[in-house]
Amino acid sequence: MRQFFFIWFFLLSGLSFSQTITGTVKEKGSGLPLPFANVFINNTTQGVATDAEGKFRLSGNFSNEIELVASFVGYVTEVKTVSFRGKNEVQIEFQLAFNESNLSEVELKAKRDKSWERELRRFEEAFLALPDDPYKADIEILNPWVLDFGKVKANKGPNYLQATTQEPLKIKNKALGYDITYYLQDFRVMRNGTRFFGQVFYEPIKTVNPQESEQWINARENDYHSSLRHLNQSILLNSRDSIHFSIYQVLPEKMDRRRTNDFYEELNKSIVSVTKDSILRRPMGDGTYRVFLPGRMEIHHLDKPWRNDYYTNVYHAISWIEAPERYYDIDLRGTLINPTQLVLSGYLSRQRVARTLPLDFEPNKNFIVENLQTEVITSPALKLNRLREKAWLTTNKPYFYPGETAWIGGQMLYQDQTLADSLSRVLYVDLINSKAEIIQSATFPIEQGKISGGMSLSAELAPEDYALRGYTHWNQNFGQKDQFITPIIIMNPGFQPKVESTDSEPLFGGVSMIPEFSISDSLSYRVMDLKLDFLDEFQNPIDTEFILSLVDGEAVVEVDSLSSLEKAMDWLDEPLEDDFNSELSSSIEYGISIRGKFIPSNKRQPLINPITVVRGDLEDYGQVMTDSSGNFWATGLYFQDTSMIAIAAMDEKRRPFGSVEIFPRKAPLVSRTIPSYAYTTELIKEEDRLLDVSGDYILLEEFVKEEVKVRETMAERNYGYGPPSREMGQERLEKMATWEQVFQSMGLFSNYNFGEKTGPPMVILDGQKFPFIHPSEILEGLVPSELESVKVYSDPISLAIFGMLGYGGVIMIETKKGFRTGPDSDRKFNSEGFQIFDIAGFTEYQEFPKNPPSDQYLKKKPTIYWEPNGQTKDGIYQAKVKVPYGVKLIRIKVEGRTQDGEVVYHSSTLDLEKPILR
Repeated sequence: MRQFFFIWFFLLSGLSFSQTITGTVKEKGSGLPLPFANVFINNTTQGVATDAEGKFRLSGNFSNEIELVASFVGYVTEVKTVSFRGKNEVQIEFQLAFNESNLSEVELKAKRDKSWERELRRFEEAFLALPDDPYKADIEILNPWVLDFGKVKANKGPNYLQATTQEPLKIKNKALGYDITYYLQDFRVMRNGTRFFGQVFYEPIKTVNPQESEQWINARENDYHSSLRHLNQSILLNSRDSIHFSIYQVLPEKMDRRRTNDFYEELNKSIVSVTKDSILRRPMGDGTYRVFLPGRMEIHHLDKPWRNDYYTNVYHAISWIEAPERYYDIDLRGTLINPTQLVLSGYLSRQRVARTLPLDFEPNKNFIVENLQTEVITSPALKLNRLREKAWLTTNKPYFYPGETAWIGGQMLYQDQTLADSLSRVLYVDLINSKAEIIQSATFPIEQGKISGGMSLSAELAPEDYALRGYTHWNQNFGQKDQFITPIIIMNPGFQPKVESTDSEPLFGGVSMIPEFSISDSLSYRVMDLKLDFLDEFQNPIDTEFILSLVDGEAVVEVDSLSSLEKAMDWLDEPLEDDFNSELSSSIEYGISIRGKFIPSNKRQPLINPITVVRGDLEDYGQVMTDSSGNFWATGLYFQDTSMIAIAAMDEKRRPFGSVEIFPRKAPLVSRTIPSYAYTTELIKEEDRLLDVSGDYILLEEFVKEEVKVRETMAERNYGYGPPSREMGQERLEKMATWEQVFQSMGLFSNYNFGEKTGPPMVILDGQKFPFIHPSEILEGLVPSELESVKVYSDPISLAIFGMLGYGGVIMIETKKGFRTGPDSDRKFNSEGFQIFDIAGFTEYQEFPKNPPSDQYLKKKPTIYWEPNGQTKDGIYQAKVKVPYGVKLIRIKVEGRTQDGEVVYHSSTLDLEKPILR
């Protein structure tokens, strides 16, 4: 109680009586007054315009220290800190400098293209409101054309997107009833978050509609009661708990053992309740107060209904606040003095301009929060939109002849990049004729969002206009606009396309690619030392992932692409219609998939059973459950061409029973409208006819520095399975008494497979796999302290190498007496009672040939080089290209994206007789 009265005394002493600010606004240099200039207190509704002599006067109850802002069109805005300590009247003089950096209207419009529009959408989501915030529909930037975007290379750290303005942003917030003038000083979108600040003036919107006015009053009160400012005032004034907030301290040492999403299970274990009067706060003597936090605090917004995944039995919003310096400073209104003193996450981190109230907003102390609805839009279309993906594909050249090989490369686009690892890993590619018939099909893996494959075109193909379609099984939930389709020409032998040249629209963005090369001769071919430098708009190296093709500039006619990566990214700006809904009946594929149905042999056998799937002689295996109708879906297999797959339901004694039926995969319907190029044909000379045939081409050979390596054992190389997600060595294992302690320390397995239920993890003991056996049976006879190592594979990237058998995760154990040399096992699969099916896997194709024999003459071919997975190191890509004699010109095309997501495109012709060296 003594502490409460102590705080309350200082609160009363910090209150100010009416104060006055007077002054003038003049032009810097000339000293001429600026009439009708705007003068306001930052982040408030308090402001005036200067009179004809440039004078102003502001009166009110101000904080001891405020920011006063003066602005005038065409002049640089000026901000001054005003202190009222010991006085009630302050005089200020502003001298505004003329802004000479204003862009002309012509210059502004020149940069307003699709890329600018895309950056504007990113800006609005980070600045105005999140996509799932209902306020997003009620807030609008009235003058977006004053915004300009650019990439900035920091002295330390990655590039970031910056937004700048030459005029203040005019914003109408119809959710809270304010016209906002925002003088943006800095705005940055970085990989780990967004930050922005500026000076803001709020002007309440005038309305004659009493219902609208009442709606704004309630919205402002509701917004205030769930704000950081209200939380701070609750702590400062020690208001009663359980009215609006409950506060808990997170115990970091207990979070490692957290197993459940049950709030009541975690209470007093990983979190403990904290009363507001136990939080230390001290007056600083200057009208501010310091709040000391004992650690990371979990805030429950009791009157804010919310759907959250953090706790399964909590239905209100949750936030977390943490002070890196263990304290933060606020004023008597609860306003955070220095935003860098607090790290916010959860609900409080959602605050944007749409939900920000002016600092002079005074809440109604008698207001009661009631009948609130969840603030998150629950529209199915909005939630489903985040789950969308689409392929973008390109080929080594724009047209082909029957019998040639078309090499294919591409990237996946995601509406929500954070979900990329949980979405599809299988892409289907169809060759479609002008009658909308599928002529050829291929299946390729998606590896870390990239596609690489090849299609050997039938020698019987009729020359005409075709289309190349790419889609995933998951795409079928969202309709045809999520399928990729692009025209492709199959030419009549002896002819080539003749295309009218068109002026392609220049791409927005500052990334450039500069080629350098030199040529040397050998007995059988010429060798091009190629170097590609990728530079940002500041001429700094920038890392890029790209698809690179080099073709004979005299043998291949250039055709403007109708499906560039830049155009494909327009799909990111096409959300689902508001009334869109889907049952998501087409599942995500994590590998080759099998859909089927279990048929019991008698009525006593249940329809819900585990189905065992085995490829070959235990090369891969797994178990999935049937549903109540007996249907099952198995995915995650990884093999090429066709493989024998054994499938059966197994009883408790591991004996097959009943039978299974496999459903064939159905391709989605083909659109009747097939895109095509506008072109004519022209005859080519017989001696100029060149074909791309697998096995006859040259692939770039990248520079690889030879390293002397000590021979590793199979165990040291993890039996060929790559690095684990987590690992515990002998030193730590010796301190573990039980397996529960081991897995509590290493972390539990997570289900990364969207919408799928996984079985238990598989155990690999000294390189030997144990199929169909629960891990507990194997671990029961092993003592952790007597082991060499335990390695866990649980993330989607690591698990991909295991195929279906790693669907639920993998535990790799190496004993101190481990002696096996590899994953081979004496155990052989007994397929008795299983049904055997021939299942098609990923399409086999001959990759673009790499190194031609040095003692054989290299013949001319249309495609000199094809690299679908190009990647720079420190902004540089280097390779040796082996070029046939007789090639004079090489057309080079690069298309891809930087690590920051900016599109890179470059197309030019290299004259081999004129090397480019720098």
